[in-house]
Amino acid sequence: MKRVFSGTTLPDTAHLQNLLEQAGIGCIIKNRHLGSALGDLPFLDCSPEIWVLDDAHVGRAEAVLREAQRPLPRTALWRCERCAEDNEQQFAVCWNCGNTAPTAQE
Repeated sequence: MKRVFSGTTLPDTAHLQNLLEQAGIGCIIKNRHLGSALGDLPFLDCSPEIWVLDDAHVGRAEAVLREAQRPLPRTALWRCERCAEDNEQQFAVCWNCGNTAPTAQE
């Protein structure tokens, strides 16, 4: 058994555990319940950790974790026709003035 990840929050660590399990990699989270002991114990001792059960899967687990934590590429911006504000592509309306995005207009 080998540790492959040490997180800061349990929800983020649990998400990564789910990704590993979907890839067929058996793993557990250690320190799952130590968050309530913060302050009484050093914070590094309370961090949730993912441990792979079979050492043969460590390399594949590390690759899955690297891919999951890789920054997403920046998407193209669209410029509002009303106020000329740049908006990220996933938004259907301008955050500044509420005008509809050109691709969302009929």
